[in-house]
Amino acid sequence: MGLAVAAASHAIDGLEPRDVVSVHSESEVVEVIRGANERSEAIVVAGGRTRLGIGDPLADALALRKQRWPVEAGMHDRATVGGTLASAAGGPSRLRYFHPRDWVIGARVVLGDGTAVRSGGKVVKNVTGYDLTRLWSGTFGTLAAIVELTLKLTAVPERTVTLAIELDIATALAKAAEIHAGGLPIDALAIVAGDAAQSLGARGDALLLVRIAGPVAAVRRLGRALREIVTCRDVGNEVWERVAALPLDSKWTARVAWSPGARPPLEFAGYSAVVYPANGAAYLLRTIDRPTFRRVRDSLEALDGYAVLERAGRDYKREAGGAWGKSRVPLPIARALKERFDPRGVLAPGRMPA
Repeated sequence: MGLAVAAASHAIDGLEPRDVVSVHSESEVVEVIRGANERSEAIVVAGGRTRLGIGDPLADALALRKQRWPVEAGMHDRATVGGTLASAAGGPSRLRYFHPRDWVIGARVVLGDGTAVRSGGKVVKNVTGYDLTRLWSGTFGTLAAIVELTLKLTAVPERTVTLAIELDIATALAKAAEIHAGGLPIDALAIVAGDAAQSLGARGDALLLVRIAGPVAAVRRLGRALREIVTCRDVGNEVWERVAALPLDSKWTARVAWSPGARPPLEFAGYSAVVYPANGAAYLLRTIDRPTFRRVRDSLEALDGYAVLERAGRDYKREAGGAWGKSRVPLPIARALKERFDPRGVLAPGRMPA
């Protein structure tokens, strides 16, 4: 365990930490958090720092056994499994494989007082503490530091094909809705719009991407069915890594969501964005003025959706009404959880509304 010198690389909203501590074992995590708890100091837990303002050896090891963890968080060379779970990272795989927490069986974490605890188990049938394991997802390191995860895996598909269609944004949204409503077992569905689409080589204002995966014969049948709906061309599957990384590369990113299956409350014309229409989610990738963002947030929250500022300056967040907007967890419950797992507020104080 030692101190790193590049504190600037760990800055959050322009604020640099006093110290950066690198740890390599659970005992070191316990030591650091326990010491901070005793001194009433604050700690922000970081992994690959891909979502702090919110090496992929895992994939390499699993590929040898033709297995994978079916979660695409973007920036695979930096993203860590713990950080992906803690930040509930979204991505193309959400359509077929849902939430990252659905692919975690058990966890070992260190609480804010330095106590190491285990939840869940080592095998699927062992469900003791399973709900507690799911709790760590989306807490952004405010309740516990994740030091070990037991993952649920799936087989690597025999064949994967990605189809691309260049359309205007309105037609892309309509075709995406038609494809999703048709009930075809597609693997991923996304629309990349505006400047983001051009960064992927599109000449129009939107690029509709569809991924199909499975046995060779099934993929061939799905490809024929999709081509009956829309004229499309094959592109390399690596495009999905670029799509997943776009919200992390952008200097300003807002994550918005609405009820899955419902018509998007935004038309997305004029936006640089990554849209997952079947999931009811999108990432806006180019700064919009604060009054417009507040109107977007209000319209989404009125429909039980949300707009979260994942990447924005400190002043922008404050003037836009905060990073999170309306809390989706009642504050008394959020505060009770914080007091239970991190009684002195050591872990990322102030990062979330509670």
